Amino acid sequence: MDAETVVLGKAYECQPVGIKRRIVGEVISKMEKCVVLNVIRYDGIDYEDIEERCGRVVAKYDEIYGPALIDCFFS
Repeated sequence: MDAETVVLGKAYECQPVGIKRRIVGEVISKMEKCVVLNVIRYDGIDYEDIEERCGRVVAKYDEIYGPALIDCFFS
């Protein structure tokens, strides 16, 4: 996705930097080349990495796959 289509406060499915599996997260900050997300759902394999980052991750715009349904793990 590109920076113009990503909306603050909306949930997206993405592949964050340094995380093994895709997550669903709410965009809390937009930057020039990436976004900061508050993690809503994630795979258990990434538990320690998510906890280490206090539930916040960074994802590049090209690693955001689209809007997510918060009730579903993958949309």
